[in-house]
Amino acid sequence: MLDLQGITEDFIRTRLRKFATETDPDVATVQAISDRDANHEEREKQVLIFLRYYKVIRYFQPANSREIASRILEFADEPRPNALDQNKAAIISEHKKLEERIQPFAPLTKAGEHRKVTSLASKALWCCYPNDVPMFDNNAQRALQIFSRLCRIFPEPGQEEYGCFVDAWLQLYHKIEPVIDQADIKGFPYKIRVLDGILWYMGKPTFDLQSNNMRE
Repeated sequence: MLDLQGITEDFIRTRLRKFATETDPDVATVQAISDRDANHEEREKQVLIFLRYYKVIRYFQPANSREIASRILEFADEPRPNALDQNKAAIISEHKKLEERIQPFAPLTKAGEHRKVTSLASKALWCCYPNDVPMFDNNAQRALQIFSRLCRIFPEPGQEEYGCFVDAWLQLYHKIEPVIDQADIKGFPYKIRVLDGILWYMGKPTFDLQSNNMRE
């Protein structure tokens, strides 16, 4: 039986502080997106800082990157629910809407199709709903697939890639949320990012080195 409580407690105790420093642009970007009265250029600049930091607009043309940032703000400023309440259907629906707005500005693949922007859209959507939306990337997906097998978590069949991810992510999160609620995470503003951190760490395709562990 996988000790989810122990894994969560250990991550919070030994790695959450480091993870917090690795998510520096988060608070400023959430604030920039939520502040509709702020200067548009400054808001766009902060969104670009966030997207570059998370490496989701690598190889994009600068003009396209700016257009994507503008489309994200356009999406954020429209009338929308104040929260998604960690509702799977709502998260997937909003992600699809945002994805469709920004994909036309992604680079073309060798097949002449626009590159997938699943990860980009999930991170942008998280900035709009920082208490509801999981961030998708390859590391997180890889780790989540392993956790799902070990914990016998089964996404509903017939879903697309992001739907399966959100489905399994929410099931796993609800298993560890009581541990997070009881832990001391003062100074870390978004508790759902604890699971993001666990998945990113567990899904990294590298070995930990003993010398690095001893310094943490």
